[in-house]
Amino acid sequence: MFVKFAHLSDCHLGAWRNEILNQTGYEAFEQAINKIIEEEVDFVILSGDLFDISNPKVDVVDLAVRELKKLRDKNIPVYGIMGSHDFSPSDNSMIRPLISAGLFIDVSKGELTDNKKLKLSFIQDAKTGIKLTGLRARKRSLEIEDYKRLLREDLENEEGIKIFVLHTMLSELKPVEFKDMESAPKSLLPQNFAYYAGGHLHKTVPEKLRTGDNTLIVDQKNSIIYPGSLYPTDFRELEKYQYGGFCIVSGEVNSESQSSELKVKFVPIKPREILTLVIDCTNKTVIDSLELIDQKISALNAEDKIVTVRIIGSLTSGRAYEIKSNEIAEQLRNKGALDALINKNALTSKEYAPISVAVGKTNEEIEETLIHEHAETTNIKKISKKDMENKIHRILEVLGTDREEGTQVREYNEELLNQFLEIFDLTKKGESL
Repeated sequence: MFVKFAHLSDCHLGAWRNEILNQTGYEAFEQAINKIIEEEVDFVILSGDLFDISNPKVDVVDLAVRELKKLRDKNIPVYGIMGSHDFSPSDNSMIRPLISAGLFIDVSKGELTDNKKLKLSFIQDAKTGIKLTGLRARKRSLEIEDYKRLLREDLENEEGIKIFVLHTMLSELKPVEFKDMESAPKSLLPQNFAYYAGGHLHKTVPEKLRTGDNTLIVDQKNSIIYPGSLYPTDFRELEKYQYGGFCIVSGEVNSESQSSELKVKFVPIKPREILTLVIDCTNKTVIDSLELIDQKISALNAEDKIVTVRIIGSLTSGRAYEIKSNEIAEQLRNKGALDALINKNALTSKEYAPISVAVGKTNEEIEETLIHEHAETTNIKKISKKDMENKIHRILEVLGTDREEGTQVREYNEELLNQFLEIFDLTKKGESL
């Protein structure tokens, strides 16, 4: 029998605080659903994190319902699990009403045995006969404990063509840039499955799916597939990957012989063009850096593009905050950019040298050292190093003052302001000495 199914993951609908980028993520989801319908697949696998939070805004839920209903109207079932962002320990995830409405079929059904082992059950696709099961994620990768108590033998001995859906990073497949991400060894997975539909990792694995003809034979070596996020969810992903996508898996399966010849193809989704720019301000003053940024932006064709700008380097004079992100973003919008994201995390000033503290010091000693060294590297007219050090100590004392019982918030804030003004010998606007 010839089968074809779509595998998508980590849609993270509603992930952006920036509304333009949120809308672009919605467009990516709509394009993916339309492409899935065009491909005339038998079913869809969604391996976690449809939403960015378990209880998203109404417009996000409305979008998901509308698009998933398109699939149901075409008799294309959606099988899936909850990801770490969908999951709610109180069972209040918005995935729940999607399940109730028949728009999402949860394949992570199971029960605990008397000896505290986890027994998963299978759901069989009516059209293809393929059997699906999986393990939903939990916050902070706590599902790894569930894998450890999984009754794998029952799953492995089940006859037929089987697919396992997971939302966990596997240690053996973990890319270097995700070295700090919690992971589980492949040995925790049940064996004898034709395909493992992975989620959680916002990177396509194997990577070669995104190169060449985007097609890979599914075999023992390449049976665990991560499509990556459907659309980038943060600055780094926009800059590095620029787009996301999903996978189409197709081929012949034979339930009697329990054999399959599948191939997987990555389908890129590019709702908007992403333009990336890295500007190195090493050994430049703030004025020189601003001139360089102007030159770089002037040379760009930003029309109808989303632009990421990463500003790096060590300034010879001035402060990083003098290079204003909002002004750079406005420049790009004036050149026709749909939106612009500016990252200055790697921009430093030689006037602020890194400070190190010896291990073994008390909190008070560490605080004293940090304040002293910052004061030594700070230059403010008419304020000596020692005076600056004293002012920092006084500021911390003021910030540590609790609001007394019975004192109104307005009165408390007013008192804090007065103390700050006194520390820096300032007056309120309209007052005179």
